Amino acid sequence: MAIREGRWDCPTCGMVGVLGRQMNCPGCATPRPQGVRFYLPDDAAEVTDAAHLARAAAGADWICEHCGASTPATQDRCSGCGAERGGSALQGTHEYGMDDVPRSGQDRGAPPQALMTQPGRRRRWKTPAFLVALVAGVMWCNGSREVEATVAAADWERAVEVQDYRTVREEDWSVPQGGREQRSWRAIRDYRQVLDHYENRTRQVSERVQSGTRTYTCGTRDLGNGHFEDRTCTEPQYTTNYRTESYQEPIYRREPIYDTKHAYEIERWLPNDTVWARGDAARDPSWPAVTLDDKEREGARMEKYVLHFRDKDGKTYDVELPMDRYRRYRPGQAVELRVPRGSGKVEIVEPEQR
Repeated sequence: MAIREGRWDCPTCGMVGVLGRQMNCPGCATPRPQGVRFYLPDDAAEVTDAAHLARAAAGADWICEHCGASTPATQDRCSGCGAERGGSALQGTHEYGMDDVPRSGQDRGAPPQALMTQPGRRRRWKTPAFLVALVAGVMWCNGSREVEATVAAADWERAVEVQDYRTVREEDWSVPQGGREQRSWRAIRDYRQVLDHYENRTRQVSERVQSGTRTYTCGTRDLGNGHFEDRTCTEPQYTTNYRTESYQEPIYRREPIYDTKHAYEIERWLPNDTVWARGDAARDPSWPAVTLDDKEREGARMEKYVLHFRDKDGKTYDVELPMDRYRRYRPGQAVELRVPRGSGKVEIVEPEQR
């Protein structure tokens, strides 16, 4: 794995690009402090000198607990004051993905925690501008606007279904209670799949087989001594093999299932007529008068209440409401409407919703 020498910037005098191996700033002689941010320029050369490599591979520098000077891991005594290493702290080491290694001292943020605890490649995705515009456009189209309008008119309608009791002719697989059978016959009620035979077939079968592994550079490790080491990862590589396989395919046939079907007569209540009542804001909603004979009865009821609105530009809107809300409004009354920009229904903004 390749090792490259990084850089650090002096926080005391501001000197930039100090070589990673240097324990003191060449500008002001201040010892390299604990927690200094090492970075790896794009043009950093690979270290090839054996002694330099041994120093880089020895581990993180330690920070003298007495004078604060940085000392290589290969030394047991402080290079600044000569004190023994003792319990002195180490410079931090970090692992970066390919896109996260710091390239200059300007980036002084903390290393990504996810990469410190779980080394790996991390991608930074940027949302394309056209996608942002598309989402914004969809949100705008699906939004709504508030419109001041007045009640221009109101209308309602109510209906009562009239049913009569009459004899009808029906067919079914059984005769219901009250039915009078007229005739019966055998008929196909359903079909079932029955195995008929097998036929020989061939097919191409594919299978993925691991053919080897691939080693690649997946990140960079800050060694804590001014040097960076390439991190390598391995992944399996596969090939797809094909073979011809013989098999027997079952062939089915459809067999009818017979049953007895019946034709019968029976009396049913069925819709025969609808009686309507309609009106506007000048007339309270009421149900139509229904006259029934001995073999008639009322069936389902239907009611509909619609308010018609007009805004200042003359545009009209229709809103269907339940009766209790319909009664709240009168022609000429000012209201606020919520009008969708795309598809959807117009709604009245009630005072408690504003």
